[in-house]
Amino acid sequence: MKFRNLALTHLFQRACQCLCWLAGFSALAIGLTACGGNASSGPTGAAGNVSILEALNSSTNTNTSPTAGTSTATPISLPSGTDNISMASFWEKQVLSGFTKSSVLKGYAYQDFSRLTLLTLPTANADNGKSTLFLITHPDHQAQSGDMVTISGVKQDALDVPFSFFNGTFEVLGRDANSYYIKVPFATSKREVFLLSANLSYKYQECVGAQTVVQTPALTTDPMTYLDGYEVRVAKYTVENSLNGCSPPMASFTTYKYFAVTNPRPGFALNYPWLGQRVVGGDFGSLEKTFDLPDTPLKSGDAGTIGTMKFYKSSNKVFLTGSAILTYEILKYTTNAVFIAISTDAYNDNYNLVSKMTEVYGRDPLVDKDYKLIRTTIKYNNPRRNEVVIE
Repeated sequence: MKFRNLALTHLFQRACQCLCWLAGFSALAIGLTACGGNASSGPTGAAGNVSILEALNSSTNTNTSPTAGTSTATPISLPSGTDNISMASFWEKQVLSGFTKSSVLKGYAYQDFSRLTLLTLPTANADNGKSTLFLITHPDHQAQSGDMVTISGVKQDALDVPFSFFNGTFEVLGRDANSYYIKVPFATSKREVFLLSANLSYKYQECVGAQTVVQTPALTTDPMTYLDGYEVRVAKYTVENSLNGCSPPMASFTTYKYFAVTNPRPGFALNYPWLGQRVVGGDFGSLEKTFDLPDTPLKSGDAGTIGTMKFYKSSNKVFLTGSAILTYEILKYTTNAVFIAISTDAYNDNYNLVSKMTEVYGRDPLVDKDYKLIRTTIKYNNPRRNEVVIE
């Protein structure tokens, strides 16, 4: 299977250097702690966040049927809350307390094929006669059982099956390197070979693994530590990745983060603003005193920019290696309770987009006292469009 042994080292290293943004809250958590991102609150990760992840999928219309390609999720409403979201207060709590988080990590890649003509054969009925298994012949398709394929551009009916049933997202049921099965939610008794003209987009799962993220409380030092002339608190941030199907199977990263003891920006009340960071064996990042969080309660639909970071070879800031822009958006999932999305766009030294990371925080009022990180997605701007999802 081509491309299956994905080398994630350079992807995670770049993420650590360009995306180790915030401290990551277990409360509102806006922690773009990256290297694949921060982790879900609690030791069980996604297993403990089933209801809130379902609500997120429903509200963002990302839960698609593996056989029909359309959203089949029943709208899920978590119990309504009366949340007043103060990002600044949660920031202070996390900087002073630190955190430990664990999560499941999955790596994907994408590949598109346009205007193909594929030999297709209905082979059997399924789902009590409500669906049909079709054998798709696509030489060197590179997909394995459990991968997803999105078919589009089909404009003609085939063997009594309306063409709209072929346009959708399907789970690949493996056969061999040149063919596979999909289950179309329409029953036909015909068994003739026909030509399917379509565009295909594959989503390959390239590896799975686990991630543990630990940030120590940010403390003052003796002697004092200074950054850009300001006294700082220092926190140690570590990421441990254990991967199956990617190379290398183990990877770890360490970052030291620096938070101002006193806000250096006149008129700004945020306590312990982030001033910069140093990745061990990597780059030095500086926020150049632009970092800020809203100190007033936020509501659904609010959005804005939190800060811009510049990355350099070292703390002397002579050789620029890249930059990143951090933004936030408040998403709605019930009448009063919300999801918070924090996005980081990372660029190289030529200001070309390297990756986009989105972290979503939420709270199930029946279970959670505070907001917690429930999903991190990093999309890389490379030919394989690699994607890492952490839950």
